[in-house]
Amino acid sequence: MNARPARRFAAFALVAALSVGAMLIARGTRKPFSPAAPEYRQKGPADAKILIVEFSDFECPACRYAVKPLHDLMALYEGKVRFVFKHFPLRMHQWARPAAIAAECAGRQGRFWEYHDRLYDRQEEWTKDPENAFLSYAAKLKLDMKAWQACRADPALPALLESELKDGGNAWVGSTPTFFINGKRFVGAKQLGERGTAFIEKELKK
Repeated sequence: MNARPARRFAAFALVAALSVGAMLIARGTRKPFSPAAPEYRQKGPADAKILIVEFSDFECPACRYAVKPLHDLMALYEGKVRFVFKHFPLRMHQWARPAAIAAECAGRQGRFWEYHDRLYDRQEEWTKDPENAFLSYAAKLKLDMKAWQACRADPALPALLESELKDGGNAWVGSTPTFFINGKRFVGAKQLGERGTAFIEKELKK
């Protein structure tokens, strides 16, 4: 009487096991992501015991909300943490790529973090009129406007963004912001704030 349900359950379990196995094999074929980024997108000592890598999108509201907990974490462990910012402009965000390129070109003049902060602090402002806002932020930071504009037209920059998107894909980044603390994933400001400190404490005690 129970033979047919049992066979169905066994078949379902086999399909599930094969699916999990296929997923693990697929993951195994993925290359690990690279934490590399230009020096101007890094903070903290190069030999720090803790490495935090963030994949972020300037048009993402959740990324803006994560700025403060990340800043608090960096201040709490000042001198013990190396932070690397990676671009991960989501395709659903129309202006995320132009914003990343604008910030990257500010970085080439040594002002990445100032431009980064303005993009997040004024996210609701610049998403309404991106081009004028990007120009205004660059001018207020006293960038060499001619060099900054030429940089924005550099065909190497879209390729750089694609490379970092690929890095994120290799790390199975599906949303922003995603943080990796010594390789362990934390998604969003809440996870970073609630679990990040405890994890860092464990890592520092090793």
